[in-house]
Amino acid sequence: MGDGDKVMLRLGEAMFEATEDEATEFCEGEVERHQETVDKLLEEEADILEEQAVLKKHLYGRFGKSINLEDS
Repeated sequence: MGDGDKVMLRLGEAMFEATEDEATEFCEGEVERHQETVDKLLEEEADILEEQAVLKKHLYGRFGKSINLEDS
């Protein structure tokens, strides 16, 4: 396919005609947008796990071995 060739780009339920360059640019933008979301979620997960570790330490310090907070 040449750079000016037309392709069909699907957005939800609709199909649009676009050049290969336009479609590639759109797809790259979507990948970047989704990667930013994934990065934010991974950062949020790390923060939650860090907070969880602090809370577990506090609870084990208070209740000792009488509680089990580990995943089964």
